[in-house]
Amino acid sequence: MAYIKKRKHKLSTSYLVTVQRRGYGIFSKSFPTLTEAKKWSRTMEAKFDRGDTSDYSEASKVTLGDLFKRYISEGKHKKKKQWKNEEYRKDQLLEDEISTVNLLRFSTKHLADYRDRRLEDVLGPTFNKDFNFISVVIQTALTDWEMYLPHNPCKIFKREPEGNPRERVLQEHEQTRLLEQCAVSNNIYLKPMVSFSIETSVRQGELLKIKYDHINWKKRLLTLFDTKNGENRTIPLSEKEFLILSSLPRQFDKKMFPMTRDSLKSHFNRAKIRAEIEGFRWHDLRRTAISQMFQIRKFDLPTVQLMSGHKNPGVLLKVYTKLDPEKLVATIG
Repeated sequence: MAYIKKRKHKLSTSYLVTVQRRGYGIFSKSFPTLTEAKKWSRTMEAKFDRGDTSDYSEASKVTLGDLFKRYISEGKHKKKKQWKNEEYRKDQLLEDEISTVNLLRFSTKHLADYRDRRLEDVLGPTFNKDFNFISVVIQTALTDWEMYLPHNPCKIFKREPEGNPRERVLQEHEQTRLLEQCAVSNNIYLKPMVSFSIETSVRQGELLKIKYDHINWKKRLLTLFDTKNGENRTIPLSEKEFLILSSLPRQFDKKMFPMTRDSLKSHFNRAKIRAEIEGFRWHDLRRTAISQMFQIRKFDLPTVQLMSGHKNPGVLLKVYTKLDPEKLVATIG
């Protein structure tokens, strides 16, 4: 049964609707007009008759963009290791028309249209990360923010095939040209960062977080904190690696490589263009480093795992190890 109570305020009047049904509980909502109040009460009673107590009114008032902003502002994303990437992903999504879609109208058609637009600029794995973010935000709205949908479109939408892992590594002549161009960059940290990455296989995020205090200068050890797999790891430094770190100027904030991701990307891309290197990304330095550890430096598997931080040797060997068959001829005899 529905009850409507008129409430007078100094400058306005509102109507409080209370709908009660045995076995379902009590639901209340306030409206500025009697017409809206009666309409909502009839809707709720009809839903009780169907056994549905969901109230979709909140979902009808927000857009996906509103949810993206709320998710980040409430710090929900900070439970993830790579939470800063989520902030970048939110900004990218807000620039797309999908952010203007009303939550209640959200459908797989909107996801498909966004996918088609996004795949004009990125590959499937990148779109999948965007989709994962959207899916998590929608689920958060349903579970944490008491919003209701007839169904969650993300549950039935298919991700893009990931495809085969990348195989790109730097050839010797490319590595020489790249380091030469990094050396003439107007950023003094670019060449040391590229050289150190090729020597150690550290990830870009790990590289940017290295501080002076993370290095045991007497024992020649470097501790990488808060790595991708959630654990800290300590790696030994070769003479070359140690010399790279020793030659860097000291900073007040103790960062060894005081650069942002965007700044590093910009300087690195310009160096690649000057070196005439195509189809190569920063993360490919990691594959280059690991391949050289096996093929040139003759490290065994446990040593490479220690350096790279891979818990799964299968991933290490399949995704990050690309040996040159020509160089193996002399090795196998």
